[in-house]
Amino acid sequence: MKHFSVLIATLIPIFISATATEALNNKPFTRETPLIRSAFLTTDDTSKLENFDYLDGVVISTNKGFTKIKESTVGLSILKPYLIENKITTNINSALEQVPGVVINDDQINIRNGSGWSYGAGSRVMMCIDDMPMITGDAGSVPFSFLPSEGISSVEVIKNAGSVLYGSSAVNGVVNMRSAPITTKAEGQMSMIGGFYDVPTALEFSNKSRYLYGLHGFYRKKIGRHSISVNWNQLNDDSYRMGDFDNRVRMGWRYGYEPAFLPKLKLWLNGNIQRGESGSFLLWETDQKAYTSLDNAVTKNTGSRFYIDPILEWNGKWRHTFQNRYFEVSNDIDNGDPNNNQDNQSQYYYSEWRSSKNIGSHFNYTGGMVNSYTLSQSPLFQGDHSARNHALYSQVSYKNRGWVGELGSRHEYFELDGKSRQKPVFRAGINKQLGRATFIRASYGEGFRFPSMAELFTLTSTGNVSVLPNPNLEPETSQNIEMGIKQGFKVHRSWGSFSGYFDAAYYRLDVQNLMEYTFNNWAPSGTFPVLGFKSINVSPARIQGFELESGGDVQFYKQQIRWFLGYTYSLPMVRDTNAILAGTALRYADLASDPTAFMKYRNRHIIRADVEYRIKLYTVGLSYRYESGFENVDRIFLNDNVIMGVNQQYRSGQISGHVFDVRAGMPINEKLDIMVQVRNVTQQIFMGRPADMSAPRMYQFQLNYKF
Repeated sequence: MKHFSVLIATLIPIFISATATEALNNKPFTRETPLIRSAFLTTDDTSKLENFDYLDGVVISTNKGFTKIKESTVGLSILKPYLIENKITTNINSALEQVPGVVINDDQINIRNGSGWSYGAGSRVMMCIDDMPMITGDAGSVPFSFLPSEGISSVEVIKNAGSVLYGSSAVNGVVNMRSAPITTKAEGQMSMIGGFYDVPTALEFSNKSRYLYGLHGFYRKKIGRHSISVNWNQLNDDSYRMGDFDNRVRMGWRYGYEPAFLPKLKLWLNGNIQRGESGSFLLWETDQKAYTSLDNAVTKNTGSRFYIDPILEWNGKWRHTFQNRYFEVSNDIDNGDPNNNQDNQSQYYYSEWRSSKNIGSHFNYTGGMVNSYTLSQSPLFQGDHSARNHALYSQVSYKNRGWVGELGSRHEYFELDGKSRQKPVFRAGINKQLGRATFIRASYGEGFRFPSMAELFTLTSTGNVSVLPNPNLEPETSQNIEMGIKQGFKVHRSWGSFSGYFDAAYYRLDVQNLMEYTFNNWAPSGTFPVLGFKSINVSPARIQGFELESGGDVQFYKQQIRWFLGYTYSLPMVRDTNAILAGTALRYADLASDPTAFMKYRNRHIIRADVEYRIKLYTVGLSYRYESGFENVDRIFLNDNVIMGVNQQYRSGQISGHVFDVRAGMPINEKLDIMVQVRNVTQQIFMGRPADMSAPRMYQFQLNYKF
């Protein structure tokens, strides 16, 4: 509480100063919904407040072209930029976790329970920035700290298989971050962030206070034929767990040029670079020392990431995009054991040519080819490896008289260290407008995911727990179906307006050769135990359920209330718990804490809600997150001789919690505003996944300067 008192004492003069400034100027400020940042009006004209017209909003991710939300044939959620900024986002995952149906465990995105828990290896959700894939070539994981949260206009979340257009890592969905457009009007912002963790005394592992602070911002402007945008981020995060910290500096840029002699051509040269030090936390010592790492093990990573993207766009009758990337990752790992080298480096080369054309007044064609090449030099992966991926894809869309139809296919070819696999995948979708603002949809999509180098070859340990390779992993295949209805509403009255949408969907995902990390004693019977995580193919699985989602706003008498909320119910089941798992003599029932068919590391219930209220100077918001605890985990976790305290937490039901965040903001003047936030305000602390206690209360503030 002493930290909270200091924070309040710091903020009181700012609030007094803002009030005094308003009184002297005699013109109240109205905080307007920003595209990226806060802006201000000097009049009382509430008609200039943002108008949520969700159904007519344009998205790109569903077909790599421009499509209205109401015409989408797949489940789609849009994360508005106000949530990214107002929730004081230091990593984009803290904003993504407010999207209905989305759960993030150890930086792994899980949409509608399509994934379980896979620590830093492989992703079934493709992360993109402006349609460019943003996953590492060797581990196939999402580098969240490398992703910009500044200068983003929206985040589109596809909740169905996107493999036809986006490839192998999109079997469970796609998250596409869209950069804000660059215009002739210069736009820029600098933000200062600060905060501290309120770690309960019983869980403290040191007397040191745990702080977070940093600077981030952006600037963009179009000058003649040149489009220039830069963003930057500096962060120091002590974290609340032993050995888990993040100190980084990152800078990104976008540069575009339109030649006068070729007005339909635009050239881009984009990039991003980051350097920093970080630590990782895997398992606790005991539930009584939940923020202390097992055996006091500390792993430090000094790393760098860099990519550069040369892109060519031709906007003729045939629209062409030729985008390329060179992505380099280097990690120097210090785990205190000179005999356990975990260093890794990789180079990832990516090229995609895409073409699209409107055919007549009803048809659109999109097609392309993809080539990628990965080189990895890594003791962590037991030597050097190389991988290739080649793909051809095409999709035809039809639109006429309230009907939208899509049919697409892709052929994937993978080669890793000379061993190859290939497979075609297909998708189809349909959308029908039933009324002025009522749309029904149905979709079918197939997926094909090849195992990453990390899943195949990782060999390392922390304390007495290992991560083990499995070079015999088989690729997984999947079939995803969804049926849904989206209803929009919009009412204008003399007192204001009321608009938004409601969406309901049924989904089903069938997976064969599902790859999942499993914690077990992998040593032969009668030998010295080898405790560790290994990725194995489990028996066929079916994940099905339904999801309800709503978003919108009410504007009345110079005030506004906006909301974004949803509920997801899942029934994830293994088809045969007694089937012998490939490469083992074990059954799924032998490894699970509960021998029933309910899958491990899944949440039956997921609830997300965010409500924000604005009136003139002030903004207040409330976020709520809940996912029911895992009903099934690896059985060995419940053995106190292996990891102390997991069994106690699991059997007593201390595995889920209702997490609330509160925030408030106000302008100081036309260029300066401040946000404050308390995350986990009720101090709900529980075991989110085995041997890992959830985050404690945290106090944050953000000071934004617009220039």
